[in-house]
Amino acid sequence: MSDKKIKIGGRVGFNRLDQLDAHFRSIDFPIELALPWRYEDLWLPMEDRIDEVVDFFRARDIEILSLHATQGRITEQSFLSWGRKTLQVARMLGVRDVTIHPNSVQHQKMQSQEQVRRMIRSMDGEGIFSIETFGGKHRVFSPQNLVEQGLPMTLDVAHLHDRSLVRQIVDRHHSNIPTVHLSAVGKGEHHLPTDDFCIEIVDQLVKKKWSGNLILEYLPWHHYRVRDDINALENYIRSGGPVQLRPADDKFRGRRDRYGYNRDGTN
Repeated sequence: MSDKKIKIGGRVGFNRLDQLDAHFRSIDFPIELALPWRYEDLWLPMEDRIDEVVDFFRARDIEILSLHATQGRITEQSFLSWGRKTLQVARMLGVRDVTIHPNSVQHQKMQSQEQVRRMIRSMDGEGIFSIETFGGKHRVFSPQNLVEQGLPMTLDVAHLHDRSLVRQIVDRHHSNIPTVHLSAVGKGEHHLPTDDFCIEIVDQLVKKKWSGNLILEYLPWHHYRVRDDINALENYIRSGGPVQLRPADDKFRGRRDRYGYNRDGTN
């Protein structure tokens, strides 16, 4: 990653093909493309129509920094199917980084880890798949497992409430983090707009000379400010500050007609 600069984008996704135009017509910033998230209900009906998805994005001037795969179980044989098709999408769109979720396992965690690694190797997905950080003792890979085993990681700052752990991960593992999901934690919820701790982590990444994908992942009622926050972070990294952080604004909470990426919340 040393030959490229930090690239900043926002997570934008879809669940059905008929949502593509509505969700992406106003996008004029780099994105992490989130594929349909519910494996059985949303991904399976679409996976044989991958060419339509690829054609849609090839016809538009949208820079795709990374993909976020469906939330299938990476410990099961079905991963070999949906994982290969996700890699197919990535390669057809020229994307090098794909985030996958570590599902929970109740027993034989070490054996499950090795099985996941074998399947990733068999799909030629090493260096492309990165495993997202989650808390909880039953996840097949904990953040500490990823660091100890030297595996590619998508560091989600808001998923780890132990700030010292986030700092340690960046310090020890930054060269194996192709993507960072950046958002803040509030009372009872996460994926809030960037706060002071997020900026602290950005500063740490810059000092480490990290280069990768910095993806803003906000709750839907904060999507309207993603564009401005990307610009503010780009200016901050380029100039060294100061960065003006607006407080989280819940004015669109519960108003689905305003869950969009334009400044007024529409698409």
